[in-house]
Amino acid sequence: MSCKSLLLLIIPIFALAAPTRKQLTQFKNDVATVRGTLKSGKNLAGSEATVRKYLADSTFANEETHMQQLLCDVLKKAYEVGNEKMYLKQPADTVCLVNTGKRMFLAYERLDTLDASGRRRNAAYLLPYRTNIFMGGVFFLRKKAWREAWECFDIYLQCPRTSLFSESALTEDDETTYRVAFLSLITAHHLNSLPMAQRYDDKSVRSKHGREAYEILSEMAMNHGDTLSTHRYLAEGFDAHRTSQYLFSHLVDYLCNSRRYDEALAACDTAITADSLNASFMQGKHIVLMNMERYDESVEWGKKALERNDSLDTPYYNIGYIYYQRAQKVLGKLSKPYRQRLKEAQKHFRQLLPYMERYRALRPDDSKRWKPILYDAYLNLNMGKEFSEINK
Repeated sequence: MSCKSLLLLIIPIFALAAPTRKQLTQFKNDVATVRGTLKSGKNLAGSEATVRKYLADSTFANEETHMQQLLCDVLKKAYEVGNEKMYLKQPADTVCLVNTGKRMFLAYERLDTLDASGRRRNAAYLLPYRTNIFMGGVFFLRKKAWREAWECFDIYLQCPRTSLFSESALTEDDETTYRVAFLSLITAHHLNSLPMAQRYDDKSVRSKHGREAYEILSEMAMNHGDTLSTHRYLAEGFDAHRTSQYLFSHLVDYLCNSRRYDEALAACDTAITADSLNASFMQGKHIVLMNMERYDESVEWGKKALERNDSLDTPYYNIGYIYYQRAQKVLGKLSKPYRQRLKEAQKHFRQLLPYMERYRALRPDDSKRWKPILYDAYLNLNMGKEFSEINK
């Protein structure tokens, strides 16, 4: 046998080495001390640290189930002591109590994977405290302790999915679950963690704040460069909340940027059907039609949008630009006499003036867009005063 093979055999032997007599003696003494604190209710934090030390020590791997049960007993006692102080309105550390509750739930869940014999009893004990875990999350949320809050909400929401509560008839389809899921989303948003946000996304969007949930999820997915999730949240969200300005505008932008104009136009029609008087939806259709080079329809919907809201700047520019392009196209038909071309082009220049001048008034700082167009229009219409003013 080679040295390498011999080494591979030796390593597991050392890894599984039994504790020495001295270690066993210390172990028994420590366990006895821990059990003593269970009776007195004192130094439970020290007892928890002792038990966790042995759980982390592979030398005592054979004692894992025993020590996990002991850890549960210690945390149970610590939680009951703290809870009693709260009930009696005695001085108590709320943060410590909530964190103890979190560790208690996790400890019992771990125990259940090692030994399910006490499942029904343990689940029955924990269930009345499940709401406390939720309220602990709310407590941390108000303190802006986002990670601690998310951990509480996560434990609450995971209960129906664990083996420990598999016989407890818990449901994930109720208003409280949806509410907690939405709160978990809020904390994940503050932590800028998309995986955390997505863990219960199917529940958060079913809460009373479903529209806001879709908006947050799509924004986070967009910021993290997850285009598939971005589109899914925007599309699903808009389908469920068809009057959401945010979901509509971002969905249309996404589809247009992907050159999926037919889908973008369908989204506009859906939005307008849901709210036929919404100027933003009309403006969206105007923009999509312009991207599709359906200019007559684009002008029509741009004017409809302006009839509803004359402070929108985009339709003014776009309509003016469409007329400007028509004027340029006419001037470029060199097969016709210049005077004939100019006369026809002047008609389009006159059409663009009220729109581009209004855009100028709304966006005076955007001169790189409106100035060249108005310059050409004033020049070709022989508007000397206006031309001189803009040519300064």
